[in-house]
Amino acid sequence: MWKIFSEIDIRSILADAERTPRLALIGADGKSSAFQGLLQHGPRSAEQLVTALPCYRLPLQGEDLAALAGYDLRIVLLDDAQELRSDSLAPLLAQPAPLLVVLDPWQPGAGAVDAALGGQTSELLRVARCALGDEKQVKEELLPALLELLPERELAIGRAFPGLRPAVGQKLIANTSRVNAGYAAGTGLAEMIPGLGIPFAVADILILSKNQVVMAYKLGILMGESGTLAEIIPKVAGVVGAGFMWRQVARELVGFLPLGVLLKTAVAYAGTYATGQAVYQYFVTGEKLHKQDMKRLFDDALARGREIAASTVEQVKGKREPALLEASVDRPAKKKRKLSLAKRRQFQI
Repeated sequence: MWKIFSEIDIRSILADAERTPRLALIGADGKSSAFQGLLQHGPRSAEQLVTALPCYRLPLQGEDLAALAGYDLRIVLLDDAQELRSDSLAPLLAQPAPLLVVLDPWQPGAGAVDAALGGQTSELLRVARCALGDEKQVKEELLPALLELLPERELAIGRAFPGLRPAVGQKLIANTSRVNAGYAAGTGLAEMIPGLGIPFAVADILILSKNQVVMAYKLGILMGESGTLAEIIPKVAGVVGAGFMWRQVARELVGFLPLGVLLKTAVAYAGTYATGQAVYQYFVTGEKLHKQDMKRLFDDALARGREIAASTVEQVKGKREPALLEASVDRPAKKKRKLSLAKRRQFQI
């Protein structure tokens, strides 16, 4: 267990999180101020300095376009439909940096933006139909589009802008829960092969716990913490019981019982999800969840996990079971073990 945890590259996680993506706003002063407010107000925002964003106005000048080419993401806040015909939009899309266009719901949709850009399409363009004052639209339309344009930079942008922390935190928890569910499904199928049951059940304890440790550490970094693994993890160990990883160990012992792959997958998802929510709550409020709240979280996650388990097991079964069965029949035990270890690494976050 110690060897597995010592392999976690904490320095790289923290270093990546501290490299704040460069964002620029393009639009009227009122909308730019409102957008900055959305980014700057969130969990633990009072504990850090405000990260101000540069603002530009349409139509853009040549020097503005040159400067905007150096940003990681440009966000265009359109005041009215007339600005869709601005000659500045097409040059912005031609630059290599991503472009997010924010439209009020009453304005023309994505088709109008595409027409204004001369029919150009790009993976670097997203259009969000959202009123900045509508919390639901911001949560469902704007923030997911923004994060989608900065893949693998979510932790850094959430650390810099507290308004993005809930979206980034929930995405991290959901992704880790699915990764652990996928791993549990894969090893659950492998355990059907004679002789592999106990080795894979032990591997579950190590890999699922490692993924939970990384998730908890990333949630701390997201909320502005800057310590090492040894400094941050003890803070949250008591949040979900006497060491949250050991709670998962107990749950994963169902791998030794004839409870089926689906239940094992659902338990892995639910245990990870409940742990993530408890850790997130702690970093937001400084308080641990009550036992009954934790149980309710797990029960709700288990119900959802059962739904996810069915599709996950089918996907993993189609991709992994033939290889595992072939390995068990045609290869000696030592090679089987190496194969399983290589496949296990695919499920580490």
